[in-house]
Amino acid sequence: MSKHTPGPWFHDGNGNVWRRDPKDLYQNGGTVAGDKSLATIHKGWHHDGAEGYPVEANARLIAAAPELLETLEGFVACWDTCASPVEFAEKARAAIAKARGEA
Repeated sequence: MSKHTPGPWFHDGNGNVWRRDPKDLYQNGGTVAGDKSLATIHKGWHHDGAEGYPVEANARLIAAAPELLETLEGFVACWDTCASPVEFAEKARAAIAKARGEA
């Protein structure tokens, strides 16, 4: 069993990854119960006009991590015994779409 914050995780479009949907985080101008982000992605290096790291793409990938892990664990558990891995293929497609920002 993994020891990480259970998913799903969400990104807020500003490089932060949260344990709850960002639209549910704010009440009366502040975060609910002092919630803090799970991760904050920074742009990184800057030189010679370089833009740095792809903040939102990295945040999407991190936010999809719980679904990606769950799907891979399911595929591994099912590999030898399942008649059809269709259920896990659907989960994998959804997790990949989330990581790419297509969901």
